[in-house]
Amino acid sequence: MKKKILVVDDEVKLCEMFKKNLEKTGKYEVEFETKGAQAFEKVRAYKPDLVILDIMLPDKRGSNIAVEIQTDPEFGKTPLLYVTALAKKGSEKLFLGIVDGKPFHAEPVLSKPVSTKDLINSIEKLLNPPPPFSGETTEGEVLGG
Repeated sequence: MKKKILVVDDEVKLCEMFKKNLEKTGKYEVEFETKGAQAFEKVRAYKPDLVILDIMLPDKRGSNIAVEIQTDPEFGKTPLLYVTALAKKGSEKLFLGIVDGKPFHAEPVLSKPVSTKDLINSIEKLLNPPPPFSGETTEGEVLGG
């Protein structure tokens, strides 16, 4: 079953490129929303497995959209991948200021322009995180030696 991804970015050409390149893998179904003010309603209607979110939108801050998603009982666990021209290449986290009285960090973050390889790698990490370490070892396994 294909994973559903929602791209929220005001750059239509970027949204179309993400959609084309991600769907070409055969692993994803992609929709996009170019208006920040309508992003959360699109999340509710589409029910994505992951949201790619631009931080700087002209009509609504990406951090505010992120808080809406993260505090919603139905979508609070939906992974977010931030894309922005504000971050330096190689940055993994970006401080965005205070949102609802708390420090807000965008993490993980990809710097624009984004390569398809980096985008897919980041999506895969978010959708398929490694299992937590149980503390148990397999027979014959040596740790720290």
